[in-house]
Parts: sequence; C-alpha cells; structure tokens
Amino acid sequence: MKKIIIFILILCCTPLSMLVGASTELDNPAQPELNPIPIILVSEQEGPLTAGTTELPHPELKYRGTLLLNSPYPAFGGFSDLLLSKDRKTFLAISDMGFWLKGSLSYTKSGFLKDVERKAELGQLLNTEGKTFAIKYYADSEALCRAPNQSPDDTINPGYLVAFERVHRIYHYNSGEPLYLSGKATALPLPKQLTDLPENGGIEAMLRLHDNSIFVLSEGDSSAGPFSKGALLKNGKWINFKYERNSAYRPTSAGKLANGKILILERKYQGPRTLGTRFCTIDRDKITEGATLSPELFCEINLPIPRDNYEGMDIISDDDGNQWIYIISDDNFSPVQHTLLSLFELKKQPAN
Repeated sequence: MKKIIIFILILCCTPLSMLVGASTELDNPAQPELNPIPIILVSEQEGPLTAGTTELPHPELKYRGTLLLNSPYPAFGGFSDLLLSKDRKTFLAISDMGFWLKGSLSYTKSGFLKDVERKAELGQLLNTEGKTFAIKYYADSEALCRAPNQSPDDTINPGYLVAFERVHRIYHYNSGEPLYLSGKATALPLPKQLTDLPENGGIEAMLRLHDNSIFVLSEGDSSAGPFSKGALLKNGKWINFKYERNSAYRPTSAGKLANGKILILERKYQGPRTLGTRFCTIDRDKITEGATLSPELFCEINLPIPRDNYEGMDIISDDDGNQWIYIISDDNFSPVQHTLLSLFELKKQPAN
C-alpha cells in the first residue's frame, strides 16, 4: 500500500514542502527550515539467510544477504548510488529526486546483513546557490563518490562528488562532516564529451581511484551505438574514452578492486522477466585518450538472490584483504519495485 501511495504522489507532483519544506515543482520553492530531517528507517531480511545456500559463478564471491529498506516518508526511494564507511556501519545514498539518506547497518555473527537502525537522516541536495532544486529535471542525481585528497576513513577533507543527468554536471559537496551532503555545492568543469550526453543516458558511475583520479562513465543509449562515453580526471586534465556495451546491459555504478581493476555494476531490462544484474571488470591501465574499453564478465547475479533495479555500488576492503561489495536498487517510486541493499564478500585476491 505504501508503494502505491508514493507512486500516486509522484504522478500528481505533490509539493515536497509537505515533507521537508521545499517543492520539486515550483519556480521559487520555499527552503526547508531543517535539512536534513530525522526519519524512521526499517528493514527486513530478504532471500537466503545463511551462508552456503547460494552459489555464485565466481568461486571467490560469496553472498552475504539482502535487506528490504522502507520508510513512511513519501520522498524515500529512487536510490541510485551509495557509499559505505570504512567500518561498514554507516551508509550514504543519493536519489534521483535530489535527496540523500544517511543510515546505520548491523550484521549477524556470520557476517550477513541483519538490520538498519531506526533513526536515520533524509536531506535535500542544494545547488551552487545553496538552494534546493526547483524541479526534478535539475535534481536527478545518479552517481556518488569521494572527492580527491579525502582520507579512506572520511575524517580528513570529507568531500563528495555527485553527478546529475538530464542537465549533465558534477557538483562537489564538503560540509566538513563524514558521509554528509549538506551545504552549498560547487560545480566541477566537465569535458564536452560529458555535457553532450543523451538526456536520460548521463553519468551513472563515478569513482575515485587509487591514484586519486576520478573515473566517470555514462549509461549511454542506442543513439551512441554499442558504446558508453567515459572520462578520467587526472591532474586537472580529462582523458576521454569509450566503454563497449555488451547486449542489452548498461553500466550503472563502479567500484575499485584491490588488484587494481575497476568493477562495473551493469543491469538490463527489456520488458517483463528480462531484468538482469551482473559485474564486469575493466583495466585501469588501459584508460588512455580515445581508447575503447571492452569489459570482461566477472559474475552474473541470479535467483535466489532477490532481483530488482540495482543501480548503486560501493566496495570496502577490510584489514584482512577481503572486499565487501554493496549494491542498492532504485525502486523508481513504483508499487512493484523495492529498495534492496545486497551484500557480497570477495575473498582476498592476488595482485596482478
């Protein structure tokens, strides 16, 4: 019932001032008095609940559970990317309605996702004037990553980059607090290749790499043929490249692996019963001006792991060299989709 109510509210363009004081339909929206606001966040476990019950095609990749996330606030949903804290207890997610969510996670003794803390925060992203976005067209945030020169534990220079599509741009937020997106944004200059993207085929994946460069990849569409445009910001200079798409899959997020490769989250949808999710890899060293990158299949994610429209990903490495891969789904504010947070463990990999 809650999903149906949300769907109707979005279709009717209900002013979001009812929620946090700002509207997504007015030319001069009232600004929220409190941003972020406290919200109630709940979860329930989905899919297999114990280790050893789910085999994945990659021998070192293990499934570690799924949480179905929910909140009574109509603005909750539409999450397109996320980041995790170094200790994996806190997460930050952005939505395609210009909101951000900060919450806390808990785990079972065996390492499975267990629950979320009920107390969470929901905020609205601000523009370069320090105001909320007047309409959704400008608020469609799709990719999130840490800014250059930030420490891995978010304690030093805790800045973040957020990429928007439709009006393609990247904003830098630095509130001074870890995993927070409050405050006025500053715009990052983009190459023409990233500003001329299709309206609904903009930047979907963004990642700070080990060498402090920023990897950016668009979703693309059929007008660009079998390629998605990408760019790498290194030492103040953009390096343009192309990413070769295979079949109907589109890139939606990226994470860095300990062996130096980039893990790409891809999804496909061509109608009922065609939803697919998989991981691919590309080689960072092959990113040069004008290069075409051909991804290698890493692993497909199939049932009984819960299916949905997975769009966001982050990877955290622990002190033992294992990596924890989190993916989050965009429910599109639809009554037939859900906000799922799934976790995978990748055992320590030898360096190339």
